[in-house]
Order: sequence, then structure tokens, then C-alpha cells
Amino acid sequence: MLFDRNGVTYGTATSHTAGSGTFTVNQPGLYQASFHGVLSPSSTASFPVNVVVSLQQNGSNVPGASVPHTFQSKTENVPLSFSIPLSISTVPTTLQVVGQGGTSLPTAITLNVTKLGELSS
Repeated sequence: MLFDRNGVTYGTATSHTAGSGTFTVNQPGLYQASFHGVLSPSSTASFPVNVVVSLQQNGSNVPGASVPHTFQSKTENVPLSFSIPLSISTVPTTLQVVGQGGTSLPTAITLNVTKLGELSS
């Protein structure tokens, strides 16, 4: 999914280029990744349509950060969200939200990546 703009940013622990789908974690630490969005089936969908929205870290799904939904009609709009802590020790690390399965249209999507603290040694 592409995120067209950036909200409040502070420091250099994370970065994102507006219009891209990749968030980069630049400093080791404990982070919280929180996603929220509204999905609708594409206009050409054949029902039912199964979709899964997941957080990926360096191209691999993060366990516990996936939300499935099955669309039954073209008029559905469904809010999907997840929030998960991440322990990141190797940087740079990339984070992306990806949709898998049938074609869906995301709107009003946000991904907040917040550094909670340092990793203990």
C-alpha cells in the first residue's frame, strides 16, 4: 500500500518518503507499528473476495500483524487495523503494509511507527 503523505515526524529513528509504501527504521529499539485503513472490493471483483492485510518486515510477514476479511458484495467498506510491538536490532529495517488475495481498494490508510525505547543489552 502506498502512503501519500507524512504526518508528524520527530527525530531520525524512522523515515518515510511521501507516496511510497516503505517505512525505514534507522535506529535499533522497541517500536510500535499501528495500521488502520478502510478497504473496499474492486469494481471488477467476483465474490466472495478474500483479502489479508499484513505488516512485512524486510519482506517477511510479521507474526500477529495480519487481518483477514472476506467481501461478500461490492457495497462493502470494512475498517481493518492492527497494532504490534517490534523489537528491531538490525538497521536499516524496512516495514510495509501489503494486501494479499483478491483485489481491494484501500482508503483512509495510516501507519504509525513509534519508537518506544531502547533494547536492553
